[in-house]
Amino acid sequence: NLFYRDMPRLSVDIDLAYLPIAERAPSLKAIDEAFDRLTARTNALPGASARRIAGGGGETRILASAGGVTVKIETSPVMRGVISKTRLMRAAPAVEDRYGFVETKVVSFDDLYAGKLHAALDRQHPRDLFDIILLYENEGLTDELFRAFLIYIACSSRPTHELLAPNEKDIAAEFEKEFVGTTAAPVALEELTGARSQLIADVRSRIKGPAAEFLMTLQAGEPDFSLIGLPQAAALPAIKWKILNLKKLMAENPDKHRVQREQLSAILHTAEL
Repeated sequence: NLFYRDMPRLSVDIDLAYLPIAERAPSLKAIDEAFDRLTARTNALPGASARRIAGGGGETRILASAGGVTVKIETSPVMRGVISKTRLMRAAPAVEDRYGFVETKVVSFDDLYAGKLHAALDRQHPRDLFDIILLYENEGLTDELFRAFLIYIACSSRPTHELLAPNEKDIAAEFEKEFVGTTAAPVALEELTGARSQLIADVRSRIKGPAAEFLMTLQAGEPDFSLIGLPQAAALPAIKWKILNLKKLMAENPDKHRVQREQLSAILHTAEL
């Protein structure tokens, strides 16, 4: 909404990506120190205040306020690193008109929207679904983006079959309380739910061949990233955490793991038909 899009909706937070890939303890220490610096620099600005708050597996959020407006700044201590190279970008014209010039390093479009695709199928907030509308109106779900999305599935704490065949939430209350009035142009609830249905159908139509094989190797705790041409993803901390948890599940509750594998296999089999 600030760089890749020309501010079509208001943002409620600023998501920061921690890029270095290292062991968990030193990474969390570096994140903690960086957030202390951000808090101190914000508090040094005239009329601004900031404080650390809990969330995301630790105090990895900042609540910053100025001029009666509050913005949340956060990062994920698990989703460290990215798939593709970052790029230096200038803020969109609408952002510069309202807030002034900004230029900073941002994640790639595929990294950005792979996370949005995951959010649209996981939490299904109207904001996430609005971003899916914009995707289909512009770039579409490309093969490159879909491969990146498979990596974000592999990073997810949610079982794979639940993302591929999600229960479609009733979002009417969130739409009225948290979404209406935040977009540059009005958006109907039906447009959001329509985008969700389109995304689910689109994803289901693509999970065949190498993509399906990859997801089954993931469920077995031995993901073969060469199947989707992204071997570098094996180094991502969230991937390692996912594999650790899957192997723990296989050892401690093999029946539950078997059921999840069968549910995933059934979804993939349907996609092949």
